[in-house]
Amino acid sequence: MEKILLDLSVRYFHSVARTGSLSAAAEELHVAVSAVSRQISNLEEALGLPLFERKPRGMQLTGQGEILLAYANRNHLEISNVIAEMRGLHTLQQKKISIACPEGIAWELLPRVCAQFRSLHPGASFDLQVVDSSRASQLVKDGVADIALTFSLTPILGVEVTLSCEAPIYALMKSDHVLAATGYVSVLELADYPLALPYEDSTIRYLFDIACHLQGVSISPAYTSHSLGAIYNAVINSSDVIALSGIATVSGVIDRDGLVLVPIKDSQLRQRSLQVQIMSGRKFPALILDFLIHLEEKLIAAGSSPVHHSLTEGSRRKSGQSGFLRNARSRAR
Repeated sequence: MEKILLDLSVRYFHSVARTGSLSAAAEELHVAVSAVSRQISNLEEALGLPLFERKPRGMQLTGQGEILLAYANRNHLEISNVIAEMRGLHTLQQKKISIACPEGIAWELLPRVCAQFRSLHPGASFDLQVVDSSRASQLVKDGVADIALTFSLTPILGVEVTLSCEAPIYALMKSDHVLAATGYVSVLELADYPLALPYEDSTIRYLFDIACHLQGVSISPAYTSHSLGAIYNAVINSSDVIALSGIATVSGVIDRDGLVLVPIKDSQLRQRSLQVQIMSGRKFPALILDFLIHLEEKLIAAGSSPVHHSLTEGSRRKSGQSGFLRNARSRAR
């Protein structure tokens, strides 16, 4: 089995899995299509498992193929890291950290956290991809991004969660709004005011629409937008408009702007979690490990309550570093 997984056929498999077709993989590898097809067939025969479903429009991974792809992605990254290290390129000062997240995290929190980290590690650089949560997880799974911050609703094969925090959705409004002093609000109460909402493809809107449906409430928002900045400024520049937000999204700016977050009673709006995700089993350079610890600490400081957390209090007292960091560093060696 070990010999099979080190074989050239795994490289061919990796290319077909990424491109979705034999012809595209052949072009990428500069070989004939028949050579790629033969390598895939040989690999499936050696493993005794089907790795692809042959479809008219391309090659689709089976469940077994998804597991092998996770291994191939991890192996590809580790080989790249080893080559860079041998060439003297893999230094702390030169390492770029690639992060994928939705706009709710990219808008204010993450740039602030990255800036704080760069003050400690001036050589660090960041590549930030702003995508929806499912795409962020996929980029980590594929090895395109080092870290994903996502508002997750379901687990994903090949992705390890290093921190999972409760991420309930709040009503965001002016501090002098009539509902600001009520302590809690409901979807029924929110329906009486002009709302600024994201489009239906966001987790906030998805959960809010479920809550509205269960309460028999029909909503016609005063504002809809993909832009968090537009929604946020609609609240700032209106006396009665209410938006929806998590704590992590706006914790650094609401006091400055005279806004407050009011908890929402409806249970559907408490089903979301904010997760820090990495590729399962991947070995990380020291800089990325340090940033992961820094990120998790800042998320908790911003008011996110951890449900699952690798930074255990006992391990901090015992060694001065987190359990996650110790385990990750051992993987890196």
